[in-house]
Amino acid sequence: MSPETSDRHSITQLVEDVTLLNSSPASEASNAALDAQQTSAMIITQMEEKSQVIVDFEGDDDPANPINWSRKYKWTVIFLMSIINLIATLATLMCTPAAPQILADFKSDDQRYYTFLVSIWELGEGLGSVVIAPLSETYGRLPVWHVANVFLVVFTVACALSDSLQMLVAFRFLSGCSLVSVTLSPSIIGDIFAQEERGTPMAIAGIGTLIGPIAGPIMGSFLSQSKGWRWVFWTVAIFTGGYEIVCLLLLRESYRIRILDRKAKRLRQKTGNSSFRSKHDVGISGKDVFQQCVIRPIKIWIYSPIVLLLSIYMAVIYGYEYLVFTTITEVFETEYDFQARIVGLVFLGMGIGSIIGLILIGATSDWYIKKKAAKGEMRPEDRLPPMILGGLAMPAGLFLYGWTAEKHVHWTAPIVGTAMVEFGFIVTQIPIQTYIVDAFPLHAASALNVMTVLRSWAGAILPFAGPPLYARLGYGWGNSVLGFIALAFVPVPLLFIRYGERVRKSPRSERKLQNL
Repeated sequence: MSPETSDRHSITQLVEDVTLLNSSPASEASNAALDAQQTSAMIITQMEEKSQVIVDFEGDDDPANPINWSRKYKWTVIFLMSIINLIATLATLMCTPAAPQILADFKSDDQRYYTFLVSIWELGEGLGSVVIAPLSETYGRLPVWHVANVFLVVFTVACALSDSLQMLVAFRFLSGCSLVSVTLSPSIIGDIFAQEERGTPMAIAGIGTLIGPIAGPIMGSFLSQSKGWRWVFWTVAIFTGGYEIVCLLLLRESYRIRILDRKAKRLRQKTGNSSFRSKHDVGISGKDVFQQCVIRPIKIWIYSPIVLLLSIYMAVIYGYEYLVFTTITEVFETEYDFQARIVGLVFLGMGIGSIIGLILIGATSDWYIKKKAAKGEMRPEDRLPPMILGGLAMPAGLFLYGWTAEKHVHWTAPIVGTAMVEFGFIVTQIPIQTYIVDAFPLHAASALNVMTVLRSWAGAILPFAGPPLYARLGYGWGNSVLGFIALAFVPVPLLFIRYGERVRKSPRSERKLQNL
């Protein structure tokens, strides 16, 4: 018998053994134990040249595939994504109105801490994503999600117990490192929704980010005034702890590569045969897989110019948003004589801008994609048109906010300006995130990592430019400089809509990215 015939015979015999195992009455209980939550069978593909049996999902309607989970459960997941986005925004912004009290308690008059208490969180968020993304693509979304949430609770409690300003800043940084939602929420949505269905879930998951800018500063103002600034952090820790308990009870693993790896492992243990392999198994060790996942974002950064440019654009507008977040309290206290107890209400404008932006994205994104799909033209670039509107709204809002504040126009005018800034941010951020998930469905966490690192650095650094910029140029010309820079990015989405697919599918990019 030739080696080729021998391999074919052994594979055929293996398939027959698995068939007998699954068809015997005595195996029914063990089969149920083998896959208690997933009743699907497996497609067994013969790879004669490697003598392996490849484990895959059973067709397009296999219930084990997260894409086929029930709509009720999918929307439960989206609700949980929205809650963690709310908690993240609260954790970031609740301390902003409490900053004067924190500095007074620690006997510091360094005004830079007004900004630093928010910016250090963003710096941690960027660094954390460098670790969170590869871990989630090595071990799955679920364990990383749970462990990071536990660390977030621990570090937030440490913030509440801090006995020095340096200790508080250090644990704020570690809290930001523990945030998983920025990287994993869009990735999980990409895991469980088809491309033409992702726009609305992305928008709804962002509801937490629109409530946060409204509720966070208001809660921070009243909590710090009535209970003291430490209760700002105790409140976040309590919310996060309760949320994690719910996640432990409800969330399932959604990363299909990890799901198939576990199926193959269970089948190897059940049959005693080592030939079963996931369709995504490339035959390398766990250590090598992790190293590959660490390098993957760098490869995307280098070989995908569209992701890099969109990430830079995202970094600029995110930095502008955080500059407004960190300076708005001082602007309204000094220019409009708002008291500490009510100054948090000025963030209502940004919340309203978020609501309008989310409604627009939710109503149009999937509708437009499905319209394109009906013509056979569905592309990731079709997510980008709302960015055109966002690119115009952002600088217009900066101009309005700056000049009305400098000229002491009625306080509602600069609040309308901040609403336009936030609207521009939302209708730019969500299309970029959805585009990246559509373009890199299996490696969305790594691709989003590129964006998260750049935007977090911008969110940490640009707010420090605000006070000296305003001191030198005033609120009018200071914000106008930022607005003119934002205007320079307006052609970016137009170019990507027209030429993005050609660049993304260029032979060089496809060759470099095909083995991510």
